[in-house]
Amino acid sequence: MPRATVSQDTTRVDLKTCPGGYVELRTLSFHEMNTRQDIAARMYQEQTTGKKKSKRDEETVRGYFEIMNVAVSEYEFRNCIVGHNLMNENDELIDFTLPMQAWRLDPKIGQEIDRAIEEMNQLDEDYDDLGPLGTVPSSFSSDEVSMQPSTSESE
Repeated sequence: MPRATVSQDTTRVDLKTCPGGYVELRTLSFHEMNTRQDIAARMYQEQTTGKKKSKRDEETVRGYFEIMNVAVSEYEFRNCIVGHNLMNENDELIDFTLPMQAWRLDPKIGQEIDRAIEEMNQLDEDYDDLGPLGTVPSSFSSDEVSMQPSTSESE
């Protein structure tokens, strides 16, 4: 029977931005990938309904879209880095389970680790068609498309 679970094998990445430094990474599971997506962007909506008695009682509709880059990076580093030799200014291993501001990580090193994590958790190009449903087919027929106004250079 084919195995359908994520491999527990790790990959060692020797860091170019930190000579002698390395991280050991593991792949996120499907559940962890979905959790990561939930963290990545959160949308809030508020809607107040009721009868309008006066101008003060007008209906309120609000929408918020929040980008969670720091939370996503903390999640990925915490869950993907299973080993490393990266030290802080006190010669202690950086604790990636702490909030990011405690890491005091050099941005170039952080970006290199982030890229390695991203590459490790991407689907192969052969599986691109397994992504979201893809582009919704156009409702225009070829006849309708040809009837669209065209721009000419003489105008």
